[in-house]
Amino acid sequence: MLFKAIVGCSSTQACAILLARGLSTMKTIYKIFAYGSLINQASLKKTVPEARNIIPAKTYGLHRVFNLASTYRFDAECNSPVCVLNIAETDAVSVLNGTCFEMDEVSLGNILQREQGYDFCKIKVHHYDDEKQIFDAYYFRAHQFTPYQYLPKSSVQQHYLNLCLNGCKIYGDKFIEDFKNSTAFWGIECKYKLAAIWSGGY
Repeated sequence: MLFKAIVGCSSTQACAILLARGLSTMKTIYKIFAYGSLINQASLKKTVPEARNIIPAKTYGLHRVFNLASTYRFDAECNSPVCVLNIAETDAVSVLNGTCFEMDEVSLGNILQREQGYDFCKIKVHHYDDEKQIFDAYYFRAHQFTPYQYLPKSSVQQHYLNLCLNGCKIYGDKFIEDFKNSTAFWGIECKYKLAAIWSGGY
């Protein structure tokens, strides 16, 4: 099956496989786990207009990390790229919340082109509100990158964080708190700095 050919591949390799298979004629549906700005439905619809069946979701053994320099979000005043979310392995009982949406192979080919530099990985996902609903999904994880720190005093950086948090709001306060609790900032461990980030004062 096609997913066996592309899972674990880089996004560039996966995109090439889809194109070689003639993706425009295929109808396979993929579930994608979103853990960053794509939780925000307005942002998701700009990136993947065809996304459908969006639900709150969670998985285990992973957490979010701000450790990646964006290739297309840039703060001109700081003359630096914005730091965006990536995903990393952690202890098996840790919960990572996000959303899950469906897309076909045509849409997947488009997003793979956007997410070049990422691996396409398979995981087990639960519905956020119903632990018994379990299904296979895929997520994007950056590879071969130099860790990068969250930008202080940057309105563009804050806008990215707010984009994620505003996307969480429709799922309630607990979802927002779970988002915060499962998010780390590379190179920043001071609790006062972390509190300032979440309050928008860093």
